[in-house]
Amino acid sequence: MLNRALPWKRGTPAADDAAAAGAAPSSPDAPRRRRGGRAGRRGASDRETAVTRARRNRRERRRQLIAVIVGAALILTILAVVAVGVWQQYILPPRIMAGQVRDVRFTMGDLVERIRVLQGINRYEGGRVDFSRVPFQLLTDLLHAEILRQAAPGLDISVTEDDVEAEIRNRFRPEPAPGEEVDDAQLDAEYRSDYIGFLTQVNLDDDDYRRIVAERLQQRELFTRMLATLPAEAPQVELQAIGIGVNSDAVPEAVRERLQLGEDFAAVAREINGSDGSIGWVPEGAFPEFDPYLFGAVNEETGERSDPLLAPEEISDPIYADETIFLIRIAGGPETRAVEPPMQFQLAGALVQQWKDDQLAQGSEEGWVKINFDSNRYAWVTDQVRITAPRVTPPPPPGGSNPLQP
Repeated sequence: MLNRALPWKRGTPAADDAAAAGAAPSSPDAPRRRRGGRAGRRGASDRETAVTRARRNRRERRRQLIAVIVGAALILTILAVVAVGVWQQYILPPRIMAGQVRDVRFTMGDLVERIRVLQGINRYEGGRVDFSRVPFQLLTDLLHAEILRQAAPGLDISVTEDDVEAEIRNRFRPEPAPGEEVDDAQLDAEYRSDYIGFLTQVNLDDDDYRRIVAERLQQRELFTRMLATLPAEAPQVELQAIGIGVNSDAVPEAVRERLQLGEDFAAVAREINGSDGSIGWVPEGAFPEFDPYLFGAVNEETGERSDPLLAPEEISDPIYADETIFLIRIAGGPETRAVEPPMQFQLAGALVQQWKDDQLAQGSEEGWVKINFDSNRYAWVTDQVRITAPRVTPPPPPGGSNPLQP
């Protein structure tokens, strides 16, 4: 049968074409289905775009998070480096042990504080001592003072609070002139005013200063004990000496050559030292560094004494002692004679120093004295001293006495 549309069923050309093609005519829902397909494809595309955008956002957030973490890590690293530097430079060094005597520790901070005290006293007196050169000496002074404090009971050395108070009053309480009538209350008021003014200027509190005075009184008592042990007479030689500072323009070897060629010792000493170089009659022990030249050395194992290294009238080789180079000459003796008071004091002081050095050596060997000081700590201390060095020097106190000297 022919597939032809009946006349009364003819419709739109599209229907006729569909009929002619042998296909069923489109239903009214067909256009909507086609639109739905395009919308579905657009929906799928939108979903893919949303997924892509979400992935991109996640990657961006991840990058931002990594950047924040890296930045925070860098900031923390910088802060840590700064904190370590501050700790190592300002917090840790003052707490490091510099020395110890049994259970008493001295830190680097204690050493710097003692130097600051001496700086203040130096400024109070109008002096200009460079304390940056002596931190190790000040550390040994602290150790010596503590060794003596602990040994004082065994040496029958006693310093009371009344002794300290009397010493401070003796140094700061004004003394009226002979015949002058002054009320004691006024003198006491001036004493308190002067003493408080001193503590303020040197930046020191009363307890710390009293401790320093007690140390000095103990050393004075030890000196007195040593002085009492000295004999009235002893073998002595008459000594001449020329001292040449390590920074002096004079060359020790050249000066020695001049003396060996016959130049007068006293004249050369006046040229270099401003005095004739006469030390006087010297007993053994007064100048321990000269003893091998003047009296010979004693063998500690056998007890035998060697001949002196220096014969009378000879000029010694340069002798380095206490940052000075000495040339010495025996002008007379040896002979046994009375020890003069200046040499008694010199000898007693040398005995005190020898006692301190022996105690320090013994403590180091036995382990009850410890010293923890090297070039790095020395540099740190000198830096601190340089920072705190006084810039202005007030006038010295009346009388110009040193409040720390015995």
